[in-house]
This record gives sequence, structure tokens and C-alpha cells, in this order.
Amino acid sequence: MSFPHFLPREAGQTRRFDPVGAAGQWQSYTVPLGAVLLEILLVGGGGGGGAGFAAAAAAARGGGGGGGGGAVSRIVVPAALLPGTLFISVGAGGVPGGAGAVSSVAGMSAAAVAALLASANGGGAGGTGTGAAVGAAGAAGTITSGGAYSALGSFVSIAGQSGAAGGAVAGGTGTSVAFGAVNIFTSGGAGGGGTTSADFAGGSVNGAGLCPTIAGAAAGSNIGAAGYELWLPPTFSGGSGGGASNTGAGGAGGAGARGSGGGGGGAGVTAGQGGRGGDGFVLITCMS
Repeated sequence: MSFPHFLPREAGQTRRFDPVGAAGQWQSYTVPLGAVLLEILLVGGGGGGGAGFAAAAAAARGGGGGGGGGAVSRIVVPAALLPGTLFISVGAGGVPGGAGAVSSVAGMSAAAVAALLASANGGGAGGTGTGAAVGAAGAAGTITSGGAYSALGSFVSIAGQSGAAGGAVAGGTGTSVAFGAVNIFTSGGAGGGGTTSADFAGGSVNGAGLCPTIAGAAAGSNIGAAGYELWLPPTFSGGSGGGASNTGAGGAGGAGARGSGGGGGGAGVTAGQGGRGGDGFVLITCMS
């Protein structure tokens, strides 16, 4: 059965893990009897977008930066070398203006490197716009060396995509991001619009391949669009940027899809908030 837009928590030999409860809470996975290999895919949480700057009409106001996309890691490991139970902590997406959290798989419920089998870092938060500068692009989730037990299998870690900067303080459209530009299936978020005396649009997520273009919010108090989400194959984009308004409220940035950054908020008399970063996930596939 095909689930192009939704992957069940259990699909064939694959189990999906999402964030649960408090930050860093652990879940357990029992290695099936007869398992030969496990393939584990980890995606860190996307960073939240930054807010646009708020000030009186005709003042210089920078747009908020888009959040960075989470990193992706993968390990293929012989089941014979693993304990009977693995522990998984899935990184949540960052709140507006907050970084995404790390996703980890370990041999015990502890995040210490000495216990880790694999991990994937979260994306950085987009910066808040000011009267003198645009909101900075959220940093990409960085690669990781894994942990003490990553050498048991074939391990690879790939950095995420950074977000995009906010629109100019003199007035400007938020900067766009391009899906697929760094050869990864998640993306950063686009920047929010900036303003001085006119309204400007938010930045877009420029689509490619299976990912459509996510248009930035129209100029004015308009909200950015949420990121695109497709599970087969995994294809997730950041949110687009919020619009800037000279005399009204800036538009909020769009929320990021899984592992992707939230869009930056637009500048205005009232600041547009950044979009939430998309939650990370972990997929464990048993090969017997």
C-alpha cells in the first residue's frame, strides 16, 4: 500500500518515531527476532523563523530570518552487534525564534556520546530583524560524528540547509531559499519582508523535482505558507516568509514541514512572528 502524503507509524518492516512529551524524552524499540540488519534514518528538528522588526510607520524595519533545516544522518548496522532494545529521542522543531532539537538513537536512555549509535543535529533559529539590520539566516543543522557505537556500522551525516535572510531595512522582499540546492530532502525557511515606507512580500521556497514552489506571502499583513510535506519519497520544505506592512502588522512566517525551517516574520508596526520549525523524525527499518 502506498502512503505518498502520510507514513504510518508502522509500515511493513519500518517503524516511525516522532517527538513525544517533554524535550528529549526517550522511546524504546525492540529489535525483532531474526533481524539481520537495521537501517536507521534520523532527521533533526528544523529551526524556528525569526520575527520581523516592529516600529512606527516610515521607520526602517528589517524582516525576520528563516530557520535552518535539520541535519540528516543514516546508519546501517548488523543486528547481532546491538542490544535487544534501542532508545530513541526525536528532536522537536524550534518554536518561533528557537533552534530545532537533536534526534538520537542510543543503547541506553542517555544522550551522552558514549551511549550513542547515531544522531542528527537540529537547525538554527532565524534572527530577529532590527531597525539597522535584517534578521540573519538560521544556521543549517551541522554534521555529527555520531557516537561511540557509530563505528559498528556504515554511518553518514549530512548537513541541513541554512535559512534565508530577512528583507532589507530600507524595504525589500524577503530572501528566498531553493529546495534541493544542498542535495538534501529538507530545506531552510525563507525570510520575511522588510519595510520603510512601502509594503513588501515575504520570500519564497523555490521548488525543484517533487517539491513545488511555496510562494512568499503577498506584500502587507499576509501570512507565509506552511512547508510542503511528502513521505514517499521523503520531501519536506521550509515555510515561506511573511509579508511586511508599513502601517499595519507584519505577517507571520509559515511553519516548516518535517525537519525544515520556519519562515521569517514580516516587519510592521506590529512584528510578524516567525514560523515554527518542523519536527524531526527517526525511521528504523529491519532487514531479516
